[in-house]
Amino acid sequence: MISLLGIALFPFIAYLLSTNRQAISLRTVLGAFALQAGLGGLILYVPFGKDLLAALADKVVVLLSYSKAGIDFLFGSLAAEGAGFVFAINVLPVIIFFSSLIAVLYYLNVMQWMIKLIGGALRKLLKTSHTESMASAANIFIGQTEAPLVVRPYIASMTKSELFAVMVGGLASIAGSVMAGYAALGIEMKYLLAASFMAAPGGLMMAKIMVPETDTPADPSDALDDEMHHYVNIFDAAANGAMTGLQMAMAVGAMLLAFIALI
Repeated sequence: MISLLGIALFPFIAYLLSTNRQAISLRTVLGAFALQAGLGGLILYVPFGKDLLAALADKVVVLLSYSKAGIDFLFGSLAAEGAGFVFAINVLPVIIFFSSLIAVLYYLNVMQWMIKLIGGALRKLLKTSHTESMASAANIFIGQTEAPLVVRPYIASMTKSELFAVMVGGLASIAGSVMAGYAALGIEMKYLLAASFMAAPGGLMMAKIMVPETDTPADPSDALDDEMHHYVNIFDAAANGAMTGLQMAMAVGAMLLAFIALI
């Protein structure tokens, strides 16, 4: 009963806070809710779906763990497991690695293909844009800080509603690495997976109620040529991506230091 009350109450609160109630798309809201419920059923009650999504989450965690090679090289014994957990050493460098990886994938046209595939599927189902749909899908596996890097070339042309959807998607989900940490504490992975995958359409639903789309989203193909020709070669892509990640990591560290100290 409490869960059913929450299902009705939270969208109602979002509706009260909406910037333009007349512009809310019922197809997007109802479609996102149906997709959220369907994903929950697939993950919790269908063995094939549960195993498939668990394998995908494990692969993403393994991918992010590759950054440990660079961390160990730079920090040596400071990054050893017995040295304790240091945020600046164990977390911020992962942002740099992931940013570099995404830049390489853009150079190889892999990210463009994924954005068209995943974003296109969600757009047909929910009538949301390619970029906000892709960012929401990325939040299933990676954190709020890394997910915007997936659609970095398109951020400048995003509408207010799209940017809000990207931020809400990040706040609604947890990173794959954090998911693994919760699992290590004894929480069953099936519930973590269900929550993480259901958060993608759920975040889009809440975002589109609070800040519905009133502008025309840009075609993501408009930014493809710039990104494809931005780098000279794959090494240039990796280097530029690392520098972008460094700026983001420094910003994250600075904000955490300042706000934690102020609070």
